[in-house]
Amino acid sequence: MTITLLDLYNTAATQEWSMYDNDAASKEEFEKSLVLSLNKAVSEILYSYPFSFRERTHVIITVPNIKSYAIPCGLIKRDETGNYCVRINSKQLCFTKDIPEETFGIPEKFYIRGDKINFSPTPKEKCIITIEYITLAIGENIKGEEIYSLKEDTDSLIVPPHLEELVKNAIISRTMLNSIASEGDENYSAYKKQSETAYRLLIKYSKGVGLDKAVTI
Repeated sequence: MTITLLDLYNTAATQEWSMYDNDAASKEEFEKSLVLSLNKAVSEILYSYPFSFRERTHVIITVPNIKSYAIPCGLIKRDETGNYCVRINSKQLCFTKDIPEETFGIPEKFYIRGDKINFSPTPKEKCIITIEYITLAIGENIKGEEIYSLKEDTDSLIVPPHLEELVKNAIISRTMLNSIASEGDENYSAYKKQSETAYRLLIKYSKGVGLDKAVTI
């Protein structure tokens, strides 16, 4: 099963107390407010926790005498010691906030300026640098391109099959909660409980299938 915007829209529209029609066939029949609520819920859930399925590896092949390269769109990971996961071969590069004096050789450090990652010393020859990061992309379009919000009815989330139902439940319940204007609404507490339960289950099972993870529901 692939979770598409069309699927999320019609599922949300079938929820109890929903005020939307649940038989949309394409984005032309979407209510803008529900699409906004769905995207808000997707962002709140996927960006709230470093899910392993959002991990990516960015590879940079350096060019001699060029120190600046495009940085991947996401958050660079840290290892268990707190160091950033930026490596040349198996050697970890050190992060520095300051701009080092320009020298040439094999990179030992990196620093960020704007949307560029810079290496020091400036590479004097071609080498391979890998960056492990958590992507900000939430899914992909029908062409397989990464996307950062759901717009087309065929846009889909990037989620491993065994977590799809849990992700979908968390998104739908959070969408309904966000759609209720007032905490005083009689339906608010019910959806709040559903949302909290769905989110906790998603976190629990995203940590590893087959491992017993205590969770309070």
